[in-house]
Amino acid sequence: MKHLCSIFMIVAVLAMGVNMPAKASDWQLEAVAGINFATVDHEGIGFRHGFHSGLRLTREIPKVTPGFYVNAAALLSLKGFKTDSVSYNPFFLDIPIHAGYKYEIDDNIAMFAEGGPYIGVGLFGKRAGKNVFSDVVGYKRFDFGIGVRGGIQIYKRYSISVGGDFGFLRVTRDFSSKPRNVFISLGYRF
Repeated sequence: MKHLCSIFMIVAVLAMGVNMPAKASDWQLEAVAGINFATVDHEGIGFRHGFHSGLRLTREIPKVTPGFYVNAAALLSLKGFKTDSVSYNPFFLDIPIHAGYKYEIDDNIAMFAEGGPYIGVGLFGKRAGKNVFSDVVGYKRFDFGIGVRGGIQIYKRYSISVGGDFGFLRVTRDFSSKPRNVFISLGYRF
């Protein structure tokens, strides 16, 4: 699976380089915000409701095939998980790099699906009043995995999407578990 992610990342970077140097007008900037339902794949662990917000850059590459695009985002994301007694509340800077396909239904509505690797860097957070990334709590500061997202674009400006991130690395030293996050996002292209 890690080799598949590496290959996908290389293809996405090469696709971004097709017909470079790109003009600034070739890139579309989108503000995104939404809700997270984060957890880990361990029995008895509940979902931690959080949020995400940030910016996404998208470049359509019709030379590959009409509708093909690549994008990258920088998102502040509250993740973690909840047990019966305590919540882990880490904030991450998530950087997904995706390739996707957009199918235009008509001039005003399009459907899209995308996927690719993501990297998460832990910034700050608390668990029972203590720094979640400290040696005492032991939440891991780095995350790496694969993400998928699909949705609808309206008037080439607004988007509604649903997606998921599936981490490959253990998040705590207390038990062997990997992060999972399902999210709903709203976007606005400038």
